[in-house]
Amino acid sequence: MQKFSLYFSLVVALLYFFLGTFLLLSPRFQYLPKEIKVIFSVFLFLYGAFRLVRIWSKNRENNEE
Repeated sequence: MQKFSLYFSLVVALLYFFLGTFLLLSPRFQYLPKEIKVIFSVFLFLYGAFRLVRIWSKNRENNEE
């Protein structure tokens, strides 16, 4: 069950990167100003990076025990 949790967390973190890229590059959001798209994309990238670092540190902590 612990491996499933790790893989699921990785998929969710990568999903944030995908959503940030999609928001930034997709023509579906043409009605939004470019500044808003960039701000939200950067937020999604940073939050995805935060989740990845948290997963990495938690995994390292579990391996040390």
